[in-house]
Amino acid sequence: MVYCKKCGKELSEDAEYCSGCGARQHVDELELASWGERLVAFLIDSLLVGIVAGMFAWPLGWHDPFPFLNIGVNSVFLFLYWAYLEGTKGQSLGKRAMKIRVVDLYGEPIDISTSIYQAVGKAFLMPLDVIVGWLLYQDKQQRLFNYLSGTIVVKE
Repeated sequence: MVYCKKCGKELSEDAEYCSGCGARQHVDELELASWGERLVAFLIDSLLVGIVAGMFAWPLGWHDPFPFLNIGVNSVFLFLYWAYLEGTKGQSLGKRAMKIRVVDLYGEPIDISTSIYQAVGKAFLMPLDVIVGWLLYQDKQQRLFNYLSGTIVVKE
C-alpha cells in the first residue's frame, strides 16, 4: 500500500499526484538549484530592488545601522519583493532569469504566508541565514529560513 505524503490518502503504486489533495508524490525527481544559481538570482534581485530602494533611501538618508541585522530601506523593499513574487509566482525576477523557483518539500508552489516566513532570513538576516544553512542543511541546499519554512529551491 502507498499513501500520500501530504494527506495520507491511499494511492496506487504508480500515482504521480494524489487524487485527494493533488500533491506530487515523487519528490526525489526534483533537481535542486545550486548555491551558485541562487547567488546569481540574489545578485540580480538585489541590483534591481537596490536601484528602486535607493531612490527612496537617498533623499531620506536611511541606511542599515547594524552589521548582521539589516533594517534599512533596501532590506524592507527586498523583503516585500521576495514575499510577494515568490508567494504568488514562485520566483522573483532573478530566479526567473536563472530558471529556478521556490517550492515546498513536495515540489508544490508555496503561498504568501510561507513566502513571508522564508523571505525574513534572506532580507534581514542573510549572513546568519546562509551560514547556518551551509553548515546544517547541505543535503537539500537550504538556508536556515528555507528549512524553517519547509521550502527548497529547484530548477524548472
